[in-house]
Amino acid sequence: PGARQALVGRWLFEHLFLAHIYFEGGETQHFFQWVRSRTPSGQPVDLIATRRPDDDPGSDFYYRLVPVQGVIVHKTHITYAMSPQKLARVRQLFYGTDWTVDALPGYGPGHRANPFLTFEAIPAAARYQFMLDNAEYFVRTFIRGPVCRGQIATDVIRDQFWVLFQDPAHDHYITDATYRGHAMPLLAMPGQNDDVGSVLSLWLSYRDRRNQYEDLRRDSYAKMPAPGWSTLWAGNDNALLTVFRHFDSASVNKGLIGDVPHSMWLFDFPLLERTYYQLAVNFDVYGNVSHQAQTRLYFDLIRNGAEINFLRLMPADQRDGMLGDLYQDGGKFKMWLDYQSIDDDTPTGIKLDAKAPQRDFAFKLIERAGSLNAAPDPINRCTGAYCSRANLDSTFAQAEQALSRLTSRPAAGLKVIDQLPEASMLRIEGSDGKRMMYSMLRNRAHSNVAFLLGESYRYIPGLDTLTIYPGVLSSYPNFIFNIPAAQVPAFVEAMQQSKDQASFEQIVQRWGIRRTHPLFWTYFHDLNRYLQETEPREAAVLDMNRYENL
Repeated sequence: PGARQALVGRWLFEHLFLAHIYFEGGETQHFFQWVRSRTPSGQPVDLIATRRPDDDPGSDFYYRLVPVQGVIVHKTHITYAMSPQKLARVRQLFYGTDWTVDALPGYGPGHRANPFLTFEAIPAAARYQFMLDNAEYFVRTFIRGPVCRGQIATDVIRDQFWVLFQDPAHDHYITDATYRGHAMPLLAMPGQNDDVGSVLSLWLSYRDRRNQYEDLRRDSYAKMPAPGWSTLWAGNDNALLTVFRHFDSASVNKGLIGDVPHSMWLFDFPLLERTYYQLAVNFDVYGNVSHQAQTRLYFDLIRNGAEINFLRLMPADQRDGMLGDLYQDGGKFKMWLDYQSIDDDTPTGIKLDAKAPQRDFAFKLIERAGSLNAAPDPINRCTGAYCSRANLDSTFAQAEQALSRLTSRPAAGLKVIDQLPEASMLRIEGSDGKRMMYSMLRNRAHSNVAFLLGESYRYIPGLDTLTIYPGVLSSYPNFIFNIPAAQVPAFVEAMQQSKDQASFEQIVQRWGIRRTHPLFWTYFHDLNRYLQETEPREAAVLDMNRYENL
């Protein structure tokens, strides 16, 4: 291939190395992965095994597709569809304009640290649009990928938040070459030097560079027209995503699920690409404590950047207060120590209710999104008499109506939340043998999520809430309740009345599926069967390692 094809091939490989590839119209359970091989097509694969996909391959190589072998596990099953239409889209994005490569970049720490410089020759608009087209996949790579494992990895994100994306036409990095030139050197990421003794000085150096970039961005965007609805990308149903944290793991789904969250993220291209490289491409699962610490600390800055991007859409005179609400108590010290101040002068172009701008924004967003929102959610956002999804069998519509009484209520007024694990599955059985699965997720509340340690000091249990949504939304089910549809109102009533462990024990005795239940395996495997029936491409083995006995 020529230089352009070689550079695009490398960029695509680094962005698809975690994907379980399937072909639209092909066999449901046949998946493939991209690898680098010393041998070309037609010969057995001679795998080049490196710790990261952007490590030096050490020799000439070929990109090869190989079948995914063995048992496919849900947590790492991050799917990506390939089709003639996808191929045409790639050709249009990357080869539809005239651009040249003077010299192919090498490998090494410098190239890993700053992919914006490494792939500078590829039009930024093409790179960003490819990521937007497949946004759910990319967010899943760092929310469900190897980096997001364990409490320290996940406690710098909130338990439920919505993710939005900036339209390329409103992304200054895409539209302004001068601004891009100033920004590029400031976008390097830490973690390439893993000297334990230098972790603090390395971190401070990258933090300062990131904050220089935030200053540049803030001042540059202040000179642009006020952000409005057109600022938000709305190209396909990847445009609106929901992330849930389940204490030591997390999940991503299309659509706006749950009640209006405490915070929202707005990604532009520099933020999305940095997040992906820092947490997926450059994350070394075998890295030492210095590498791991630098990775986690930089993710804290990324979250802060995404929150501040979103707050630019809010009324200028309320931004400081809203940011302060996200960083209560010790978070104030972190704001002073590590973050840049927010622009509280430049107006927004969106008219919002001054009393509750974020909630008003959320409902206007839902209304404007229409069918773009892949997850209409009357169960958690019931605003009228009917709190169930449209076109449901009356049995399940009545069940959803009852379940909605448990959602979006703080634990101070719904004491049973204190007894619940992170992700419970509700198996609702109809009288005709049909059943539906719902995820009942516990959203823990925090005064701030700005630190890697000390989560218990920032936890506010009285503000915990529940989200109940159709489907299996966690790779690690913690418990199953099996409830005949006719008994759902009784289950809801018992949950509302439960104030202590003893009363909750009665609920578990009546509807719970403990490990000691004679049909435990039947019910647990039925979660997999349900996934295969409803989302066959996403179906994979769920991990019962964190199943509780309650």
